[in-house]
Amino acid sequence: MRVSTNVQSMVAQRYVQQHTEELAHEDSQLSSGERIVRAADDPAGLAISSKMKAIIRSTSQAERNTNDSISLLQVAEGSLNTIQAITTRLRELSMQSSTDTVSDMDRRIIDKEFQQMKKEVERITASTSFNGNNIIKDNQSVYDLQIGVNADKNLDRIHYDLGKIMDSSNNFGIAGVNLRSKESSQNSLSTLDKMMTEISSSRAQLGSMSNRMNSVIQNLQVSKENLSDSNSKIRDADVARESANKAKFQISQSASLSMLKLSNDQPGAILKLIGG
Repeated sequence: MRVSTNVQSMVAQRYVQQHTEELAHEDSQLSSGERIVRAADDPAGLAISSKMKAIIRSTSQAERNTNDSISLLQVAEGSLNTIQAITTRLRELSMQSSTDTVSDMDRRIIDKEFQQMKKEVERITASTSFNGNNIIKDNQSVYDLQIGVNADKNLDRIHYDLGKIMDSSNNFGIAGVNLRSKESSQNSLSTLDKMMTEISSSRAQLGSMSNRMNSVIQNLQVSKENLSDSNSKIRDADVARESANKAKFQISQSASLSMLKLSNDQPGAILKLIGG
């Protein structure tokens, strides 16, 4: 029996420290909800999970980018809707001015409204913008839409040129049109028909692209769900298992503490030998 060195107490202390650290780690996992609290828990899993989290957040941003792209298309389509309504009125005025039942004076009066409506078409074309970028006006309407999480220009971006969807040059071809004579009024009908056909085609293209963007959003959402599920399996704590581990470590800690007390009390038996 030895007094100076209590090896049994040292062993018990080591186990008490070990179980206390294990219990503290279980508490941190349960309180955070994560299996990987520190890099030492699973270095490889942490690296994979960190990359997945970056992709998940990038996917969320790609979804927002796509929604913004839909808003861009909706602004353009809304302007074209207004222009189309104006074109309908322009054609109506042309029809009114094309017949011999009105005089040249009447045509000059009709032409006043016609010219004002033309100016409004020009103003809408020049002023319609999204976040400071002109939408309809010729070669100033090129957009790179980042809808993927990577840098591949073919797979992760859509290069969309609104200037090619419709030709707004020369105010859609009606800049020089007037209704001051019967002949010019009659000739304007074909020009306005061409303009109306072009606007209808452009609206159809914008609608088709909006539907495509909706499909992109659905695909991004599915991708984000699957990535989040995979990341959860790596990163998140299994509460049932961690609770069971905590109970086990609590029991082990209590047993170690009891053994520490017994080992600390054991040298006291030497007093009986000395006292005897």
